[in-house]
Amino acid sequence: SGQIMQAASLLSENPDPSDEDINDAMYGNLCRCGTYPRIRKAVKDAAKKLAEA
Repeated sequence: SGQIMQAASLLSENPDPSDEDINDAMYGNLCRCGTYPRIRKAVKDAAKKLAEA
């Protein structure tokens, strides 16, 4: 849930984050599966959906 909470916090402060913004915000959240590119894509997808709402 740390990944989700950190992503939600980022999107509340920055509704259109760059890859670097996402990397900086998610730094320290370790993922055993190593799917950081997919996590970054999910954050961008969430940002897009929030912008459309």
